[in-house]
Amino acid sequence: MKVLVIPAWYPNGDDGLMGIYHKEFCEALGARDNIDVNMLFIERQRLIAPIKFLFMKKKEVIKEKNYNVFITRMLNVERISKKWQLKRYVKIMEKAFKDYLRDNPKPDVIHAQVTLPSGYAAALIGEKYNIPVVVTEHATYYKDFFKEENIKYTEYVLKHCYFTAVSKYMLEGLPLDVKCSHLPNLVDVDIFKIPRKKIEGLRIAKVCAFRKGKKVEDLLEALKIIVDEGKIKDVKLTIVGDGYLDSFYKEKCRELGLNKYVDFVGRKTKKEIAEILNKNNMFVITSTNETFCIPGIEALASGMPVVSTKCFGPEEYIDDKCGKLVEISDVKALALAIKEVYQNIDNYDINYLREVADRYSAKNVTDMAIKIYEELIK
Repeated sequence: MKVLVIPAWYPNGDDGLMGIYHKEFCEALGARDNIDVNMLFIERQRLIAPIKFLFMKKKEVIKEKNYNVFITRMLNVERISKKWQLKRYVKIMEKAFKDYLRDNPKPDVIHAQVTLPSGYAAALIGEKYNIPVVVTEHATYYKDFFKEENIKYTEYVLKHCYFTAVSKYMLEGLPLDVKCSHLPNLVDVDIFKIPRKKIEGLRIAKVCAFRKGKKVEDLLEALKIIVDEGKIKDVKLTIVGDGYLDSFYKEKCRELGLNKYVDFVGRKTKKEIAEILNKNNMFVITSTNETFCIPGIEALASGMPVVSTKCFGPEEYIDDKCGKLVEISDVKALALAIKEVYQNIDNYDINYLREVADRYSAKNVTDMAIKIYEELIK
């Protein structure tokens, strides 16, 4: 079976984490027997550096582990006109697809990641070339795709594609009665299954990009409450990640007088993250909105309970046996949940935590995807 993946994002620019799950999905799919996968990606360069764009390679092929990424670069004029940008994206995508067909066989199925713009462009190509199309929604701002200015494009996608989303709640309230299903992000759970040893003290881990909505400052304020109470003497927070809010979070840490309790360790590889999680006994998510939150699954695979805000995605895999859920931006509730989980840390069943994580293994998720492909091809 020949599969062509068309993502909205790919870790090929300044942000090496943006769309990393598309890369991991392709690699996992390409590792399956009788699956030949490639990727077609339109890289949208921001208007902030038009001169830089002039000297860029407009086309490039990147050879990944077991698939190729066919990249075409365009200037993103969405700030000038969203409709014009989408029209240009669609035109450039079809040209890139025609170029792809010159040296590669016609795909049996196209799998687009995110409804707009990639899903819409894929839907038009699928209709024109008689290829079934799957669309998987990932975006935290996916509701914007169903607003009046976008609805005609979104409805076209729903009518001409098999629609999926990384969390079940995202399938609620679709504007059309269409066949759809849950297709979660996959996680390399095995790399996190390191044998655990008894950990002394409260050891909290957090992994996230330092972007708006991750609310690392809420975790710092909750930690301040715990430290000031003084009931838990041995406390340490390790934060993995980087991004444009890096200096803001570090300054917040200094303001709260938490420098000796917090380690900012920067961006790490999956293997390094696995080793860090293995040295901690609790994971915390403080986001305002997560469509899935892969680090939460990685933490469960590591064998640690998770405290999370009720930010949608994590609510689908965190139950009372996995940790605790609290309201968004309720710092006092967050501090209380952390203390309660810590007091019961030995009661969490590592086997159960890992069973929950295994639902999102590469094999299970690619099995789900392949089943959808086979049904569409029939």
